[in-house]
Amino acid sequence: MKNTKPILACTKLNKSFGSTHAVDDISFTLNQGDIFGLVGENGAGKSTLIKIIGGECIPDSGNLFYKGSEVKWQKSFQALKNKIAIVHQEPLLVSSLSAADNIFLGKESTKAIFIDEEKILKKTRLLLKKYPIYPELILDKPVDSLLIDERVVIEILKALSYEPNILILDEPTASLPKKSSEVLLKLLKDQSKEKNITFIYISHKLEEAIEICNKIMVMRNGKKIGILDKEEIDRNLLIKMMINQDLTQFYPKKSENIGNTVLQVKNLVSEKLKNINIEVKEGEIVGLYGLLGAGMNEIALSIFGISDFEEGTLFVDGKKLHKVEVLDMINRGVYLIPPDKHKFSLFDSFTLDENITIAHLYEIFPQFLISKSEENKIAEKQAAKFNIKYRSINQLINELSGGNQQKIILARWLFKECNLLILVDPTVGIDIGAKREIYNLLRNLANSKKGVLIVSSEINEIVGISDRIYTMRRGEITAELKKDEITQENILKNIL
Repeated sequence: MKNTKPILACTKLNKSFGSTHAVDDISFTLNQGDIFGLVGENGAGKSTLIKIIGGECIPDSGNLFYKGSEVKWQKSFQALKNKIAIVHQEPLLVSSLSAADNIFLGKESTKAIFIDEEKILKKTRLLLKKYPIYPELILDKPVDSLLIDERVVIEILKALSYEPNILILDEPTASLPKKSSEVLLKLLKDQSKEKNITFIYISHKLEEAIEICNKIMVMRNGKKIGILDKEEIDRNLLIKMMINQDLTQFYPKKSENIGNTVLQVKNLVSEKLKNINIEVKEGEIVGLYGLLGAGMNEIALSIFGISDFEEGTLFVDGKKLHKVEVLDMINRGVYLIPPDKHKFSLFDSFTLDENITIAHLYEIFPQFLISKSEENKIAEKQAAKFNIKYRSINQLINELSGGNQQKIILARWLFKECNLLILVDPTVGIDIGAKREIYNLLRNLANSKKGVLIVSSEINEIVGISDRIYTMRRGEITAELKKDEITQENILKNIL
């Protein structure tokens, strides 16, 4: 039976940076074994709050109690020593060391004056066996050669190696593949029940938080808006508390001015697709929705020329395409924003301005003599147009929030004339406020007589943003839903 003894209490915590109240009079109590969700828009104060709990930030006032005694952490190692660990959204690893060395950094086994690498590898394999979040993780490769999702797994394993009483996770699944995310969520639930570990879970994926958390606290502008117990948790209520608006105002008004056909796909057949017929017109946002593996991604990739198809015809602006190639589609103003921005869209080692201009350097600088000042001006103009929040136009892209990173990808592709924009899961892992901004950007694009085709794994998103929806099941289109036909019930009926 779960022990419900309090393990952490925050009383009237406050922290300001200049005139900004990042944490404003926050109080709450956690019991052993709680999975405590923390949600809110970017800038709501979530990160500052967990830094206070984890000893990375000293509050201006208020009290922190751990296991019934007041604590005043001055450094993060004090909290870690008391078994409070944090997994940050951006991995904090030593890039030249291996995964195993990073996990046990500071806890190394030694033979005389030498580190016992063999023992560290053995301990890491045992840890990975105990917590099989990412079984294929290569433990002896330098971290800088690993993908972002692998680095996140290393951070999680490193935190678990301390056997924490409280584990704080900041967007842990934002970069993880679906299977690893599912394993991690199950792990949290199991460890909460079996080991009485308390988790503080920050996520923009509300469905995940709703699934695993027994309490969720909503923050807005540094304040606690409320705490919902399991039986009170409701997605629409959470969003309303986060944005201080009714959900009907969350999605922009749908289009009434539909123009000519921008894209027509006729009788498309491939290894995974059967007789696909769809069209997208000027002024509308068209959604593709189905269960995982139903074929939506394959349609997007086939239209853009990345995936081959055996039969079928594509028309762009009424013109039949004799061959579908990526470069030709770009020249026709057809752009694709694929899933997983870190793998396929962002250049993590590049700056903000470089990420915006990278696809258009030849057009901006035909002689290929790049002027940094001119590149900065162009990027600043695009950043302002898309309301991108940044400290410096020359800062690294991975220093920005997920929402701002996604807007940079939009700014890159909408730098020049666009006829059709195809997006696959464009709002995964970003906060509610950034989602709303992206929905408005897409609606404004459609209203300027462009076509938008969106693949989304979120049914609420596809219902809220789409003017028409094609549903899919096992590689086939099962229905076309228009206006009043667009309901969750109708969608589910046609995909199951």
